Amino acid sequence: MELIKAVRGTKDIIGEEAKKYIYISNITQEMLENYGYNFAKTPIFEETDLFKRGIGEATDVVEKEMYTFKDRGERSITLRPENTASIVRCYLENAIYAKEDVSRFYYNGSMFRYERPQAGRQREFNQIGVEVLGEKSPILDAEVIAMGYNLLKKLGITDLEVKINSVGSKESRSLYREKLVNHFKVHLDELCEDCKDRINRNPLRLLDCKVDSHKDFYKDVPSIIDSLFEEERRHYEEVKKYLDIFGVKYTEDPSLVRGLDYYSSTVFEIVTNKLGSQGTVLGGGRYDNLLKELGNKDIPAVGFAAGVERIMMLLEDYPKNNPDVYVAWIGDKTIEKAMRISEDLRKNNFKTYVDYSAKGMKSHMKKADKLGVRYCLILGEDELNKNVVVIKNFETREQKEVKFEDILKELTK
Repeated sequence: MELIKAVRGTKDIIGEEAKKYIYISNITQEMLENYGYNFAKTPIFEETDLFKRGIGEATDVVEKEMYTFKDRGERSITLRPENTASIVRCYLENAIYAKEDVSRFYYNGSMFRYERPQAGRQREFNQIGVEVLGEKSPILDAEVIAMGYNLLKKLGITDLEVKINSVGSKESRSLYREKLVNHFKVHLDELCEDCKDRINRNPLRLLDCKVDSHKDFYKDVPSIIDSLFEEERRHYEEVKKYLDIFGVKYTEDPSLVRGLDYYSSTVFEIVTNKLGSQGTVLGGGRYDNLLKELGNKDIPAVGFAAGVERIMMLLEDYPKNNPDVYVAWIGDKTIEKAMRISEDLRKNNFKTYVDYSAKGMKSHMKKADKLGVRYCLILGEDELNKNVVVIKNFETREQKEVKFEDILKELTK
């Protein structure tokens, strides 16, 4: 019988990878809750129209990458390719705007896009992210960028570059699109096939083309900053001012537009040169128009998302989650006492490993060493008769006899 394997583009997270995943999740939860964010979990699938309207029908995500299917009720359902639209739908459906002025959410979960599987990007991938709804201050934009940067630093990731830009409002972007189209249509024959389509449907996507961006006619592309209205330019300048105050170094990148239509005003990415072409680790921006599009609410919002798998690739130092104590019992008469000791240790927050089948001393020591424990408790029939265990310290290799009632005191020391 042929073995059934994981579907192409999906991956089991086990062993050391699982330890990394848990560590990233725990640090994220701790840090974001310190900033006043609350966890939100949305369904893994939504009505397809949520993403068509929210992300934009002319985006690569909606056109090429979504997992969409009909359910038994003939409804069009899509596995979420990102979580911002879902958080906004949740916010609107539950009328959270009527209960609080500003809402701060963070999330951690699976997203799905039908892309070519590669290092750091699977068809099922995991994202951590934040969304803040109800506040339009540029200080918040800067804080969200700084928070993402500080999160990556706290995880020990270095060689990071923060890139920022402003894509303005719908109105200023409309003026910019005209300039962009006029610039590129002169070079229409030189554009890749995707960009020949984008020039009419979604010209801003020309700016981050991976095929043509090295060509000479990209060197004098009009800057979107020059098309910003005065208020939008002031917002952008304030963002930069507060990034300086928060101590975040950044590079202005006028070609940075992000891949989703809902962005407006501030956009940003945090990139590394350690992942090759998949260099973006965290990205986001402001999306003040999305709540109008999905719920006819004039409510500003900003957020970011980070790829967990990419962070895992960069993570070097993380807790190995080894047991604190290994309980080695020798002889059938000692097993009951060994289990009682193990249970007592766990109740007192010692991570304790104990085997359920008999082993010789050599096998016990080999297993304890492999698990990387700090202490090994040795309980043979002689020790049982004397009401003691031998505690071996695997760091110093010293060992001593300790009475049963003094085990906790000795380990706590």
